[in-house]
Amino acid sequence: MKTRDRILAVSLDLFNRKGVANVSTLIIATEMGISPGNLYYHFRGKDEIISTLVEELHNSLNRISHEYKDHVTDFDDYWPFLHTIMALFTHYRFLFRNLDNLNSQSPQIKRKIRTLVLKLRTLSSDMLAHLADLGMLDCDASNQPLIADNLLLVSLNWLNYQTLLHDKLSEDELIRAGVLRLISMVEPYLSENAKSPFYTHQDLVDELVQ
Repeated sequence: MKTRDRILAVSLDLFNRKGVANVSTLIIATEMGISPGNLYYHFRGKDEIISTLVEELHNSLNRISHEYKDHVTDFDDYWPFLHTIMALFTHYRFLFRNLDNLNSQSPQIKRKIRTLVLKLRTLSSDMLAHLADLGMLDCDASNQPLIADNLLLVSLNWLNYQTLLHDKLSEDELIRAGVLRLISMVEPYLSENAKSPFYTHQDLVDELVQ
């Protein structure tokens, strides 16, 4: 792995485990066993590392948005895409645990985070609209933007909420909890032909509140 990629990987791991405020470029360099000067050759500071990680996530979401319509032809296809998005949120969880602080950290990071959130908002709206186009949603088109925004609000905050409730959950358990929470918000609006024969809305609620 190239040094630049290693810096990003180690920084992401440290940010996720210790929080952005508790990690400096010196700590990152020490963790990697390289000199601060070597790190500075690739990144001019912590803000640039954070900005690059935000851009990585944005690029991954772009790929999902380009693939979504071609791969989702049934509501059961919706689950894997939600799982992929929740897995990305978990992988870059330091961002969603520190959105307010990061948003005020530097103009560069603020711009990147705003662009990211707007991308997520568009993706949430487009995914819901596609379900409606397939005849899988039974709700007025005028209500769809509000539902999409509520899905995004939960997506942005579910990690903090879930870890406050159960701080020992594994990454897979966190992802599953996030997916089930989003599905439970969409399920009441599903048309009859889209509802699963394998679970009910109450099944989702029971698992979420256990």
